Formats: sequence, C-alpha cells, structure tokens
Amino acid sequence: MRPHFVFASIAACAAIFGAVANASEEPSPEAIFAHAKSAWRTRQESPFIAYNMRERYEWRGRTHDNWWQVAYRDRDRALALRRTIVAADEAKRLRGSPITFNLKVHKGNVHADSLDTNPDADAFPILEPQIEPNASFGLLRREPKAALVGNVNPLVSPGPLAVTPSPTPAPSATTSTAPSVLATEKPLREVARIEAVARDYAIVLAGTESVRGVDAYHLALTPLRNPHVYRLRDLWVDTTTFGTVQLAIQGMFEGKPYDDARWTVAYTAIDGRYYVQQIHTDDTLRFGLDRTVTGMTFDFVGYEFPTTLPIMTFQRML
Repeated sequence: MRPHFVFASIAACAAIFGAVANASEEPSPEAIFAHAKSAWRTRQESPFIAYNMRERYEWRGRTHDNWWQVAYRDRDRALALRRTIVAADEAKRLRGSPITFNLKVHKGNVHADSLDTNPDADAFPILEPQIEPNASFGLLRREPKAALVGNVNPLVSPGPLAVTPSPTPAPSATTSTAPSVLATEKPLREVARIEAVARDYAIVLAGTESVRGVDAYHLALTPLRNPHVYRLRDLWVDTTTFGTVQLAIQGMFEGKPYDDARWTVAYTAIDGRYYVQQIHTDDTLRFGLDRTVTGMTFDFVGYEFPTTLPIMTFQRML
C-alpha cells in the first residue's frame, strides 16, 4: 500500500471517529431539557430565604420605585411580603391621581388628553408581586401555594431591608425597571401551573452561549399546543450543572397586560443553586386609555438564608 494512501485512510478514520465522539459529547435538545428539569427537582433548598425586591418602571418622565421585604418558607412555599414605605414619599404618591378627559378631536380622530393632577402618582394600583425566589415558570410542576402573606406594612421604614451583603450583584441603572401591580385586583401568580415535558414543545438546540460568564446550552422552544399555558420560549442551561441560567416566557401572571408581554428571567448562582435575579420586559404594556408603560423590571437583591424565621412572619395580616 502506498504511503500517501495509508495516511489518507488514517486521516479519514480519525475524522470519522472525531465526528462520532463530538456527537456523543453533545446531548440532544430533549436530553438537555430533561436534565434541566431534573436539576430543579433534585435540588436541596434552604428552609428559609430572605431578600429584597425592587419594582421599577418609567412613566411620564418619572422613575417609579417600590421596594418589598420578602421572606420565603420552602416546606409549604409560604411567601410573606412587606412593602417598605417612606412616609413623605407615600404622601406625595397618594395626593392625587392622573385623570383623563376625552375632549379634543385631532384630524377627525378622537384622542385622549390627560390632565395630571399629581405627577408623583403611580400609573396603576400597587399590588404584591408574588413571585417565588426559586420559581421555574412552568418548567417544573409546583404544588399549590400556601396562603400568601402580604399587604402593606403600616410602619414607616427609611428604606429597603438592611441585609448582609450577598453574592447577588446589585441591579444596574440600565437594567432595572418595574412594578408589581395588576390591571385587575387579583394577586400576581406564577406563570404556569403545568409541568412542561418534551412532548409539549418542539425543542431545538440553538447553540452554546456565554450568559453572564456561564457557558450555557441555548434551547429554543415552540409550544405544540396551548401556547397560553406552555409559555416557555427560550431556555439557557448550564453546560456543567444543567441549572437554569436564564429563560424567556411569553406572558406572565394571570391578567393583562402582563400576560401578553415577553419576559426574560435571569438567575444567579448562590451556594450551587440558581435563584431569580431579575425579570424584565422591553415590551409596551397598556394599563388604561393613556397609561402606557414601556419596559418593566423586577430586581431580587440581598439574598440571605437564615436557619429559622419567627412563625409570625408568615401569618396573614388582617
């Protein structure tokens, strides 16, 4: 056998075996999806979680911020929220409210012209953002929540809950924006009740990407049925641990306009577990005739993991 033929044959075999090896190293989209669910299911959660949540949105040239102190109990998924109130700011916010008059006709079309009686008023009512710190947003089945604690804490506070600094980075000025209020008076809830399985979606591996410094598989998901129930659209999974680094959902909460927007949920790793760090949309949300907000963000900061919390923390306020 001629030398060059031998070398060519060896090179061809090496290429074939290399291709097979690479193919075997990269799991299928369905396998990645299954591993991601397994990572959620098998994680050992801390018994209690405490953190701060900020809601921010821009409306009529003003930034509106609301802060909550939040406690979570894992054994029954009890969630307690206490809104942080600064008396002077609250007095300004409640002094008046924007009202709308339908008076003028512009080029034959009726338009709403607003008279803002209080520039410090919110665009819509403040409700509790009942979002768990370890929410998977429909990727994993969750049992119904225990009665959720909430309502405004009547005690005046000078600012957000003081907590020990944690590995969670603080929200940047360019990435935070949002409220936790619903156009209806229903409390905010998690996006989905049904656990997603591979047969609910057409799953495609879009590639491997770096998401905030983590190498992640990017899965693109298209629901095969009930798109308003199966709302996952993208999933980024840690290539090493299969923890969820980021996901995108089409619609969140049980009510408009939240359920029509596309939301991106970013997670942060603390002690080997991923927790919600930020939920954001760039979409325009319409809360009324002239109450339109573009871009909203929920920021979760200052995570702590106490060994215990007073039982009264999770008693509903009357």
